[in-house]
Amino acid sequence: MANIKIRYKNENYNYEEGITLLDVSKDFSKEYKHDIIIGMIDNKLTSLDYKLVKDCTVDFFDINSVKGRQTYIRGLFFLFVKAVKEVLKCDVRIMYFLEKGIYCEILSNNLISEVTVEKIKIKMRELKDNKIDIKKITVSRLEAIDYFLKTNQKDKAKSLRYITNATINLYKMDKSLDYFYGVLPCNTKYINSFNLKYLGENKIMLLPPVTYALDEKIKYEKMDKYLDEIKFQSKYLENINISTSSDLNNHVSKGDYGDIIRMSETIQNNQLINIVNDISKSKDIKLILLNGPTSSGDLTVSNKLMSYLKWKGYDPIYIKIDDFYLDLKDRIVDDEGSIDNKLDFIDTNQFNKKISELISGKEVILPKYNLKEAKQEFDETKKIRLSSNGIIIASGLHAFSEQLTEMISSKNKCKICIYPLTPLNIDNHTLFKQTDNRLLRKVIKDNKLYGKTASEVFKNWKKIREDEEEYIYPYVKQADYVYNTSLVYELGVLKTYAEPLLFSITEEDENYDDAQRLINIFRMILSIPSEEVPKDSVLREFIGQSCFKDL
Repeated sequence: MANIKIRYKNENYNYEEGITLLDVSKDFSKEYKHDIIIGMIDNKLTSLDYKLVKDCTVDFFDINSVKGRQTYIRGLFFLFVKAVKEVLKCDVRIMYFLEKGIYCEILSNNLISEVTVEKIKIKMRELKDNKIDIKKITVSRLEAIDYFLKTNQKDKAKSLRYITNATINLYKMDKSLDYFYGVLPCNTKYINSFNLKYLGENKIMLLPPVTYALDEKIKYEKMDKYLDEIKFQSKYLENINISTSSDLNNHVSKGDYGDIIRMSETIQNNQLINIVNDISKSKDIKLILLNGPTSSGDLTVSNKLMSYLKWKGYDPIYIKIDDFYLDLKDRIVDDEGSIDNKLDFIDTNQFNKKISELISGKEVILPKYNLKEAKQEFDETKKIRLSSNGIIIASGLHAFSEQLTEMISSKNKCKICIYPLTPLNIDNHTLFKQTDNRLLRKVIKDNKLYGKTASEVFKNWKKIREDEEEYIYPYVKQADYVYNTSLVYELGVLKTYAEPLLFSITEEDENYDDAQRLINIFRMILSIPSEEVPKDSVLREFIGQSCFKDL
């Protein structure tokens, strides 16, 4: 048998033609802390059961990597869906992807219990222990539609009607077939860690292992504020009969998307007005802290919050927490030139002092961070004082950190988490992750404002996500309110702007596979023109023509 040349980590190795990626991975497994779950061939994510027949460059990923975790979770979805069907003879809807869990609904007319959930968990472990192969098969699109109709999976059948491919790839576990966006593990044995938490009313939180604590027991952390917002969004979508992209496509194809836009914007604005109404009931609140991950829409929310507070009789002052960063000479820059965003590099003493003085009625001069000079500056002519009906809005990466506001009484503080809980599913088993939603927003905005390519944004995204994991998510459970900044129609609008930029990522690029995954999802979503998107919409912060300016 002929030999082929495999390049791994800039070194060449010779193997027999036809060897599987799995067998190659065994030679390098000691370099990884956890089991290798997926491989990459010439920048294309590939299942480990793939046979190599030509010279190529390979790489491998375990669950501790972004690509490995994404693969793991897709496999976990398949395992969970199959277990539910075997135990309850019904389907499941995977609805929202939160940072440490996936919110799901069991689509049964009968109310389930804790005992039922335990049976599902036992079945999942059984499927895992049986080490069932997960095979990719290629079928015609019409055959796939016919299969999903026969198995009462109308959601998948409807979504496949919006693509024109002659063939599609399905994944097979025993006799079960399903359609996913992205590669799955080649065997159930890799899905070896998970948990389920019953939330009542046929809702379950599916819990994968936490990336930074893979060896720890998987525990459910209460997230009542998020769940309240999810229930509200779910009720709203139920009222307008939209739960999947094909439902939205149906409206778009008829040209009545304008009503969906207006309803979505009204609901979102009313949610913020309700928060302001709640705040106005307390005479003690003097400081509103806004926090949320990148591209959540904090500029728009801050401007709207200022307007709504004025409407309620307040005299608001807006403060950027970033203005309190220490001068660059006192901060750390990593090997790639990125500035460290640790809380240690914010002058928390100064922030506490200035806010305390404002609340007590004193006149203060606030710093302004000069990005060009990379240092704080003070303008003696710009002194401010909080009026008797004044209130402060402070926004930034570390807004919820207790150290930042430890001198301010808790009764004077209100914390609002800005979070895009992307409400639109592609089908019952495929949700559109909020991290992807935010990434697309950033790709569009950074290209429009700074001329950055999609590839450049993708490369920086890992660092952004690491900062969020360290500085945002551990604190969001402290939020008094969770404000959803995602809109049910927005993926249709984002498609028009983002899709061409995603196509600029070529096969030689390490981000090619992620770009293709998003492009493939966009195939299921019809474009929505942006003309009817209001100028005060959160979306305008990213696609342009927002009526709001930087504060």
